[in-house]
Amino acid sequence: QMPPNRIEQDLTGLLTLVPDATEELLQRVDQPLVEAVDPQNGRKYLLCDYNRDGESYRSPWSNTYYPTLEDGFVPSQKLRQLEIDANELFDAYRELYYE
Repeated sequence: QMPPNRIEQDLTGLLTLVPDATEELLQRVDQPLVEAVDPQNGRKYLLCDYNRDGESYRSPWSNTYYPTLEDGFVPSQKLRQLEIDANELFDAYRELYYE
């Protein structure tokens, strides 16, 4: 087991020592959530595989990739509207119960 506050450092060390085990280690080791701030509106969002394209991440608030990505995947108009509505609902829930 690794201390939670050293996961990134320890995992990087392991990947350097045993590069052949990179894929397996990345699948098996739970890494802490990483958040970013959308520069267009200052709202936080999580960086994860579901909003990643290469080395860029799509903000659900502005539908923009950071760092900028010219040909990144963007949801259809209908799916994007569903995403906006869901985010507004989650935000209202968060404000009512956690703020």
